[in-house]
Amino acid sequence: MQEFHNQTDITKKNAFTQTQFINWQTQAKAYKTYPKFYRRYNLDDYEELRFIKNFGKVTYSKKYGNDEVKLRVNPSAGGLYPCEIYIQIRGIKKFLNGIYHYEPLEDSLTLIHELSNDGLESYMNIKQQKFIFLLSNVYFRTSWKYEKRAIRYLLLDTGHQLGSIYASLVLEDMEHLFNFKFKKKQLNKAFSFDKYEHFVASIYSSEYKDIETNKLRDNIPFVPPCDYYIKEPFIEEFYSHSYHKSFDNLKINFLKELSKENLQSAINNRRSVRAFKQEAITKEEFETVLKDVFIIARKYNIEIFFINNLIIGLKKGIYKEFQLQEEGNFNDISTTLAFNQKIGGTSSATIFFTSKIRTNYSLALILSGFLAHIISLRATNLQISSTGIGAYFDDITQDTLITSNNILYLMAVGK
Repeated sequence: MQEFHNQTDITKKNAFTQTQFINWQTQAKAYKTYPKFYRRYNLDDYEELRFIKNFGKVTYSKKYGNDEVKLRVNPSAGGLYPCEIYIQIRGIKKFLNGIYHYEPLEDSLTLIHELSNDGLESYMNIKQQKFIFLLSNVYFRTSWKYEKRAIRYLLLDTGHQLGSIYASLVLEDMEHLFNFKFKKKQLNKAFSFDKYEHFVASIYSSEYKDIETNKLRDNIPFVPPCDYYIKEPFIEEFYSHSYHKSFDNLKINFLKELSKENLQSAINNRRSVRAFKQEAITKEEFETVLKDVFIIARKYNIEIFFINNLIIGLKKGIYKEFQLQEEGNFNDISTTLAFNQKIGGTSSATIFFTSKIRTNYSLALILSGFLAHIISLRATNLQISSTGIGAYFDDITQDTLITSNNILYLMAVGK
């Protein structure tokens, strides 16, 4: 997958030859809607299903002229929201066993397939589950703006979306397992995606019955995920290659230190900020935000660096985990690395997610987005702000950190 990453680098040499005018009036629709004759169910009408609202509900709206942008609990590069969520549900009182499409703007589920003796389990080699959550990428929503570099943002957004789902399940004390090993190509075909969407991840929760299921008896009808679509062979080839990579199932244990009330508040109030007041945070606060993050990252071959701009109790400088690599004031350099965005240098700390070249590239991107989401929720709980940074100089960042690792994601944290 390294050849794909290399073709999406931003470097000193190519950075300002790639600029282009973006006509926002041509933005593709950021959500999928099934036809009005499909049966819909309001999540508020089913107590056992209300937790699903925390997957992607709208928490804030902004107006730009005549246009209104609805921001959700999960961040997305450019506010483009390329992830769609499909949910298979069994065993809910007065609710049909079926496969549903989640519509976050309406807080509703749309029934797209009623179950008989079939189900998604047959594509995952598991027994019947009460809930299976499937995530797909509608890549054109992101490639419309970011072109080839969209491959990074798509999987980072997937990680953030998984983080939202994970936080919701923790809130409900629901046992669950992340699953990346399912038969994605077969499911893409069963859902009639025709390469307009691609399944990338799943989570299942609560075993329902110890019986096996058949494959879906009928393909689900095709519904376009955008109002228009321009296919990108580079991105489709990237997904095709990723299907052949082996994936480990994630085993994680985050956010359980927060009370239910504080976790729900963090979910509701998390925002991606655009500026900091340059107020300091403490070493203890920073350690709380990063608790066990390095351990999980290491397990999946992700190496995390950070630049301390304004953390009380730590020397200023560049760190690999909490080991000081080079002491000094790197505020201006942090700004430069973040594609000259001031927020990179005015943060208390700018965090760098990196991975070795031979690491599972897709999983590393997804997990970086997921860990960033955990950090953002913990930070929000401490009234600390954060934002993800997807535009950065790959080459200068590698030189500054003195690493040959792929640079996957930056995250600014501060007040």
